[in-house]
Amino acid sequence: MRAKPEAQQAAQELRKQGLSYREIMQQIPVSKGSVSLWCRDVALTEAQAEHLRQRKIEAGRWGRQLLMQLRSSGVLPRRRQFRVSNGQEVSQIRVLYEGERLSVREVAARLGLSFWRVYHIMQEHGISRRRGSEQNYATYKTKPQFLVKSPLTPAEEQLRVAGTMLYWAEGRKTGCLVEFSNSEPRLIALFLTFLRRVCGIAESRLRIHVYAYVDQDINQLKNFWSQITGVPLEQFTKPFVRQLTPNVSRRKMRWGLVNVRYSDTRLLRLILQWGEEFAQSWAGA
Repeated sequence: MRAKPEAQQAAQELRKQGLSYREIMQQIPVSKGSVSLWCRDVALTEAQAEHLRQRKIEAGRWGRQLLMQLRSSGVLPRRRQFRVSNGQEVSQIRVLYEGERLSVREVAARLGLSFWRVYHIMQEHGISRRRGSEQNYATYKTKPQFLVKSPLTPAEEQLRVAGTMLYWAEGRKTGCLVEFSNSEPRLIALFLTFLRRVCGIAESRLRIHVYAYVDQDINQLKNFWSQITGVPLEQFTKPFVRQLTPNVSRRKMRWGLVNVRYSDTRLLRLILQWGEEFAQSWAGA
Protein backbone atom coordinates (compact mmCIF):
# COMPACT_ATOMS: atom_id res chain seq x y z
CA MET A 1 0.00 0.00 0.00
CA ARG A 2 1.33 3.43 -0.93
CA ALA A 3 2.11 5.88 1.85
CA LYS A 4 -0.22 8.82 2.31
CA PRO A 5 0.83 12.18 0.84
CA GLU A 6 0.52 13.66 4.33
CA ALA A 7 3.37 11.44 5.58
CA GLN A 8 5.59 12.52 2.68
CA GLN A 9 4.88 16.20 3.28
CA ALA A 10 5.52 15.83 7.01
CA ALA A 11 8.85 14.10 6.36
CA GLN A 12 9.95 16.89 4.04
CA GLU A 13 9.02 19.54 6.61
CA LEU A 14 11.04 17.78 9.30
CA ARG A 15 13.99 17.47 6.95
CA LYS A 16 13.87 21.22 6.26
CA GLN A 17 14.27 21.70 10.02
CA GLY A 18 17.58 19.83 9.81
CA LEU A 19 16.51 16.50 11.30
CA SER A 20 18.36 13.31 10.34
CA TYR A 21 16.60 10.43 8.58
CA ARG A 22 16.63 8.44 11.82
CA GLU A 23 14.94 11.26 13.73
CA ILE A 24 12.31 11.58 11.01
CA MET A 25 11.63 7.82 11.18
CA GLN A 26 11.08 8.12 14.94
CA GLN A 27 8.24 10.55 14.33
CA ILE A 28 6.83 9.04 11.12
CA PRO A 29 6.57 5.20 11.04
CA VAL A 30 7.97 4.60 7.54
CA SER A 31 11.09 2.95 6.17
CA LYS A 32 14.41 4.69 5.70
CA GLY A 33 14.13 4.10 1.96
CA SER A 34 10.88 6.08 1.84
CA VAL A 35 12.34 8.95 3.86
CA SER A 36 15.43 9.02 1.65
CA LEU A 37 13.30 9.08 -1.51
CA TRP A 38 10.97 11.80 -0.25
CA CYS A 39 13.73 14.05 1.10
CA ARG A 40 16.40 13.67 -1.55
CA ASP A 41 15.51 17.03 -3.12
CA VAL A 42 15.28 18.87 0.21
CA ALA A 43 18.39 21.05 0.47
CA LEU A 44 19.90 21.57 3.93
CA THR A 45 21.53 24.81 4.91
CA GLU A 46 25.29 24.74 5.41
CA ALA A 47 24.81 25.02 9.16
CA GLN A 48 22.33 22.12 9.22
CA ALA A 49 24.60 19.89 7.12
CA GLU A 50 27.60 20.69 9.35
CA HIS A 51 25.55 19.94 12.46
CA LEU A 52 24.62 16.48 11.12
CA ARG A 53 28.24 15.77 10.14
CA GLN A 54 29.47 16.64 13.63
CA ARG A 55 26.81 14.45 15.21
CA LYS A 56 27.89 11.55 13.03
CA ILE A 57 31.54 12.04 14.01
CA GLU A 58 30.61 12.25 17.67
CA ALA A 59 28.46 9.10 17.43
CA GLY A 60 31.36 7.22 15.84
CA ARG A 61 33.75 8.40 18.57
CA TRP A 62 31.29 7.36 21.29
CA GLY A 63 30.80 3.95 19.64
CA ARG A 64 34.55 3.28 19.53
CA GLN A 65 34.95 4.25 23.17
CA LEU A 66 32.09 1.97 24.19
CA LEU A 67 33.59 -0.89 22.18
CA MET A 68 36.97 -0.44 23.89
CA GLN A 69 35.31 -0.42 27.30
CA LEU A 70 33.40 -3.63 26.56
CA ARG A 71 36.56 -5.33 25.33
CA SER A 72 38.65 -4.21 28.29
CA SER A 73 35.98 -5.47 30.71
CA GLY A 74 35.92 -8.86 28.97
CA VAL A 75 32.31 -8.58 27.77
CA LEU A 76 33.48 -8.71 24.14
CA PRO A 77 36.45 -10.74 22.93
CA ARG A 78 39.45 -8.81 21.69
CA ARG A 79 40.26 -8.80 18.03
CA ARG A 80 42.22 -11.79 16.90
CA GLN A 81 45.86 -10.91 16.45
CA PHE A 82 47.36 -12.55 13.39
CA ARG A 83 50.92 -13.68 13.52
CA VAL A 84 53.38 -11.90 11.25
CA SER A 85 53.30 -13.45 7.80
CA ASN A 86 56.46 -14.92 6.32
CA GLY A 87 57.71 -14.46 2.79
CA GLN A 88 56.86 -18.02 1.78
CA GLU A 89 53.17 -17.60 2.66
CA VAL A 90 52.96 -14.34 0.71
CA SER A 91 54.62 -15.92 -2.30
CA GLN A 92 52.34 -18.97 -2.24
CA ILE A 93 49.23 -16.80 -1.97
CA ARG A 94 50.35 -14.68 -4.94
CA VAL A 95 50.94 -17.77 -7.07
CA LEU A 96 47.59 -19.36 -6.20
CA TYR A 97 45.46 -16.22 -6.25
CA GLU A 98 47.02 -14.32 -9.14
CA GLY A 99 48.63 -17.17 -11.07
CA GLU A 100 46.16 -20.04 -10.77
CA ARG A 101 43.18 -17.69 -10.33
CA LEU A 102 41.87 -19.47 -7.24
CA SER A 103 39.40 -17.73 -4.94
CA VAL A 104 40.47 -16.60 -1.46
CA ARG A 105 38.58 -19.51 0.06
CA GLU A 106 40.26 -21.98 -2.32
CA VAL A 107 43.68 -20.50 -1.52
CA ALA A 108 43.01 -20.90 2.21
CA ALA A 109 41.96 -24.53 1.76
CA ARG A 110 45.01 -25.31 -0.39
CA LEU A 111 47.44 -23.84 2.16
CA GLY A 112 45.62 -25.08 5.25
CA LEU A 113 45.02 -21.53 6.51
CA SER A 114 41.86 -19.78 7.63
CA PHE A 115 39.99 -17.54 5.22
CA TRP A 116 40.68 -14.48 7.38
CA ARG A 117 44.38 -15.30 7.65
CA VAL A 118 44.70 -15.26 3.86
CA TYR A 119 42.55 -12.12 3.61
CA HIS A 120 44.74 -10.35 6.22
CA ILE A 121 47.96 -11.26 4.39
CA MET A 122 46.55 -10.01 1.08
CA GLN A 123 45.63 -6.68 2.68
CA GLU A 124 48.99 -6.39 4.44
CA HIS A 125 51.02 -7.00 1.28
CA GLY A 126 48.88 -5.17 -1.25
CA ILE A 127 47.50 -8.17 -3.15
CA SER A 128 44.45 -6.59 -4.79
CA ARG A 129 41.12 -8.41 -4.71
CA ARG A 130 39.49 -9.20 -8.03
CA ARG A 131 36.51 -7.30 -9.35
CA GLY A 132 33.08 -8.92 -9.22
CA SER A 133 33.09 -10.23 -12.80
CA GLU A 134 36.60 -11.63 -12.43
CA GLN A 135 35.70 -13.28 -9.13
CA ASN A 136 32.62 -14.89 -10.66
CA TYR A 137 34.86 -16.41 -13.31
CA ALA A 138 37.29 -17.68 -10.68
CA THR A 139 34.45 -19.13 -8.61
CA TYR A 140 32.58 -20.92 -11.40
CA LYS A 141 35.35 -21.81 -13.85
CA THR A 142 35.70 -25.32 -12.44
CA LYS A 143 31.99 -26.08 -12.41
CA PRO A 144 30.76 -28.25 -15.28
CA GLN A 145 29.00 -26.38 -18.07
CA PHE A 146 29.08 -28.74 -21.06
CA LEU A 147 31.65 -30.85 -22.89
CA VAL A 148 30.93 -31.81 -26.51
CA LYS A 149 31.79 -35.42 -27.24
CA SER A 150 34.54 -36.00 -29.77
CA PRO A 151 34.87 -37.99 -31.91
CA LEU A 152 31.24 -38.89 -32.62
CA THR A 153 30.07 -42.25 -33.89
CA PRO A 154 27.97 -42.23 -37.11
CA ALA A 155 24.82 -42.64 -35.00
CA GLU A 156 25.85 -39.76 -32.71
CA GLU A 157 26.55 -37.57 -35.75
CA GLN A 158 23.01 -38.25 -36.93
CA LEU A 159 21.80 -37.31 -33.46
CA ARG A 160 23.78 -34.06 -33.64
CA VAL A 161 22.12 -33.17 -36.93
CA ALA A 162 18.65 -34.12 -35.68
CA GLY A 163 19.02 -32.23 -32.40
CA THR A 164 20.46 -29.14 -34.06
CA MET A 165 17.76 -28.87 -36.70
CA LEU A 166 15.07 -29.60 -34.12
CA TYR A 167 16.36 -26.66 -32.10
CA TRP A 168 16.54 -24.48 -35.20
CA ALA A 169 12.85 -25.17 -35.78
CA GLU A 170 11.50 -24.95 -32.22
CA GLY A 171 14.21 -23.43 -30.01
CA ARG A 172 14.84 -19.93 -28.77
CA LYS A 173 17.49 -18.08 -30.78
CA THR A 174 18.26 -15.11 -28.50
CA GLY A 175 19.27 -14.56 -24.90
CA CYS A 176 21.56 -16.73 -22.78
CA LEU A 177 19.45 -19.91 -22.49
CA VAL A 178 19.15 -23.05 -24.56
CA GLU A 179 15.36 -23.14 -24.46
CA PHE A 180 13.25 -25.72 -26.30
CA SER A 181 9.46 -26.11 -26.03
CA ASN A 182 7.15 -28.84 -27.31
CA SER A 183 4.14 -30.92 -26.31
CA GLU A 184 5.29 -34.14 -28.02
CA PRO A 185 7.06 -36.41 -25.48
CA ARG A 186 9.20 -38.11 -28.14
CA LEU A 187 10.61 -34.80 -29.39
CA ILE A 188 11.41 -33.67 -25.84
CA ALA A 189 13.14 -36.99 -25.16
CA LEU A 190 15.05 -36.73 -28.46
CA PHE A 191 16.27 -33.22 -27.73
CA LEU A 192 17.43 -34.16 -24.24
CA THR A 193 19.28 -37.18 -25.63
CA PHE A 194 21.05 -34.78 -27.99
CA LEU A 195 22.02 -32.49 -25.10
CA ARG A 196 23.30 -35.37 -23.00
CA ARG A 197 25.06 -37.62 -25.50
CA VAL A 198 26.41 -35.03 -27.93
CA CYS A 199 26.70 -31.78 -25.97
CA GLY A 200 27.75 -33.36 -22.67
CA ILE A 201 25.66 -31.09 -20.45
CA ALA A 202 25.70 -30.95 -16.65
CA GLU A 203 22.47 -32.53 -15.38
CA SER A 204 22.23 -30.15 -12.40
CA ARG A 205 21.78 -27.16 -14.72
CA LEU A 206 18.69 -28.52 -16.49
CA ARG A 207 15.36 -26.90 -15.66
CA ILE A 208 11.89 -28.06 -16.76
CA HIS A 209 8.91 -25.70 -16.96
CA VAL A 210 5.43 -27.16 -17.48
CA TYR A 211 2.53 -25.30 -19.12
CA ALA A 212 -0.93 -26.76 -18.38
CA TYR A 213 -4.66 -26.05 -18.31
CA VAL A 214 -6.45 -25.34 -15.05
CA ASP A 215 -8.48 -28.58 -15.24
CA GLN A 216 -5.38 -30.79 -15.57
CA ASP A 217 -3.66 -32.54 -12.66
CA ILE A 218 -0.38 -30.63 -12.29
CA ASN A 219 1.30 -33.26 -10.11
CA GLN A 220 0.38 -35.99 -12.59
CA LEU A 221 1.83 -33.93 -15.44
CA LYS A 222 5.06 -33.23 -13.55
CA ASN A 223 5.52 -36.90 -12.71
CA PHE A 224 4.87 -37.85 -16.33
CA TRP A 225 7.43 -35.36 -17.68
CA SER A 226 9.94 -36.29 -15.00
CA GLN A 227 9.83 -39.88 -16.29
CA ILE A 228 10.10 -38.76 -19.93
CA THR A 229 12.97 -36.34 -19.34
CA GLY A 230 14.82 -38.14 -16.57
CA VAL A 231 14.98 -34.83 -14.68
CA PRO A 232 14.08 -34.95 -10.95
CA LEU A 233 11.11 -32.94 -9.74
CA GLU A 234 13.43 -30.71 -7.69
CA GLN A 235 14.62 -29.19 -10.97
CA PHE A 236 11.10 -28.35 -12.16
CA THR A 237 10.20 -24.67 -11.90
CA LYS A 238 6.79 -23.35 -10.91
CA PRO A 239 4.30 -24.43 -13.61
CA PHE A 240 2.24 -22.03 -15.67
CA VAL A 241 -1.48 -22.82 -15.44
CA ARG A 242 -3.66 -21.45 -18.22
CA GLN A 243 -7.27 -20.64 -17.50
CA LEU A 244 -9.82 -22.55 -19.58
CA THR A 245 -10.76 -20.94 -22.88
CA PRO A 246 -13.05 -22.17 -25.65
CA ASN A 247 -11.20 -25.03 -27.36
CA VAL A 248 -12.05 -23.95 -30.90
CA SER A 249 -9.34 -25.99 -32.62
CA ARG A 250 -9.94 -29.05 -30.38
CA ARG A 251 -6.18 -29.45 -30.08
CA LYS A 252 -5.92 -29.30 -26.31
CA MET A 253 -2.57 -30.77 -25.27
CA ARG A 254 -3.09 -33.98 -23.30
CA TRP A 255 0.20 -33.71 -21.38
CA GLY A 256 0.51 -29.95 -21.48
CA LEU A 257 3.55 -28.28 -22.98
CA VAL A 258 7.10 -28.55 -21.68
CA ASN A 259 9.89 -26.01 -21.79
CA VAL A 260 13.43 -27.40 -21.43
CA ARG A 261 15.99 -24.82 -20.26
CA TYR A 262 19.75 -24.98 -19.96
CA SER A 263 21.55 -21.81 -18.91
CA ASP A 264 24.69 -21.48 -21.02
CA THR A 265 25.28 -18.79 -23.62
CA ARG A 266 28.23 -20.64 -25.18
CA LEU A 267 26.17 -23.78 -25.78
CA LEU A 268 23.37 -21.73 -27.35
CA ARG A 269 25.85 -20.10 -29.74
CA LEU A 270 27.39 -23.47 -30.60
CA ILE A 271 24.04 -25.09 -31.47
CA LEU A 272 23.09 -22.08 -33.60
CA GLN A 273 26.49 -22.23 -35.29
CA TRP A 274 25.92 -25.89 -36.16
CA GLY A 275 22.54 -24.94 -37.61
CA GLU A 276 24.14 -22.25 -39.78
CA GLU A 277 26.73 -24.71 -41.04
CA PHE A 278 24.09 -27.31 -41.95
CA ALA A 279 21.95 -24.69 -43.69
CA GLN A 280 24.96 -23.44 -45.66
CA SER A 281 26.01 -26.97 -46.60
CA TRP A 282 22.61 -28.27 -47.64
CA ALA A 283 20.63 -25.24 -48.77
CA GLY A 284 23.26 -22.61 -49.48
CA ALA A 285 21.37 -20.31 -47.14
